Amino acid sequence: MPRFQSALVGRVGLLLCSMLVVTPARAEDPLALLQKIAQGSRQLTYSGTFVYRSGQRVDSSRIVHSVKDGIEVERIEALDGSPREVLRSGSEVKCFFPDEKLLIVESRPSQRGFPALLPAGLGSLPEYYAIREGGSARVAGLHSRSLRLEPRDALRYGHEFWMDQASGLLLKANLIGERGETLESFTFTQVNVGGPLEQGALDARFHGDRVKVQQVRTTELKGDDVAWVFRNMLPGFRKLTAMKRQSAPDQPESLHVVFSDGLASISVFIESGGVGGEADSVASLGPVNIYRRQLGEHRLVVMGEVPPLAVKRLGDGIERRRK
Repeated sequence: MPRFQSALVGRVGLLLCSMLVVTPARAEDPLALLQKIAQGSRQLTYSGTFVYRSGQRVDSSRIVHSVKDGIEVERIEALDGSPREVLRSGSEVKCFFPDEKLLIVESRPSQRGFPALLPAGLGSLPEYYAIREGGSARVAGLHSRSLRLEPRDALRYGHEFWMDQASGLLLKANLIGERGETLESFTFTQVNVGGPLEQGALDARFHGDRVKVQQVRTTELKGDDVAWVFRNMLPGFRKLTAMKRQSAPDQPESLHVVFSDGLASISVFIESGGVGGEADSVASLGPVNIYRRQLGEHRLVVMGEVPPLAVKRLGDGIERRRK
């Protein structure tokens, strides 16, 4: 499997839904509600089961999350399909694949935790999304409030969020396509908010001395350390991080740059290789659109949960920095 596509495989899925309409909640600033969601899912202790749905694919997983000495700690275990376990402590992520007896360890700068659909920066969101508070509902047995974010241009998708009224934990989220269809969704089917957790709930289920360990080396880059420029920056998107990645000692380094508008994110991968004259192409993998472009001796891949126009526009403006 190509390295760029393998980055998608590690994505842990989420969602299904069970909603019952209840009495409306009082009006509140939508940005304040988004901030409550962003803080709640990072700062709270919680455990539960969630379901992820994308097209015909449905996956269920168990999650345990806490904060120890100011550092987020999390364990996610796949409950169906091939067994998988993900452990995160701060920026370090360990992915264990029991069938292959393989443990992949990576330190990810600016790591964003569960769930992926969280606002990383709220200030400019109203410029690019119409944000409206919805009604109330029951999700996983908890009373929730909903928010809808509708894009103001063709460069991003819409979002629907349901948050626990008491804690602010995100209980359900939908990614909404250009025709109003649900591209991707997650929902908790069962969740406990607050501690204490069961003994060993955050412990790994594997033994490090019995598996093959693959250490992914990452080095964060600053400013001019990035040898590429991005001429077609998308409105509202800013660079979150840039890093060099090496998946194994015998593999070449690649560049990974992440852009975000606060909700949507786009990853750019650049590495040596490919065939000159190879045609540019746009493809889809679930809700993720992928633009491949050959630029001289380098292969570029731009991908994210955004419309095809966005990945192609960003990708067409990538150039080698002139010395």
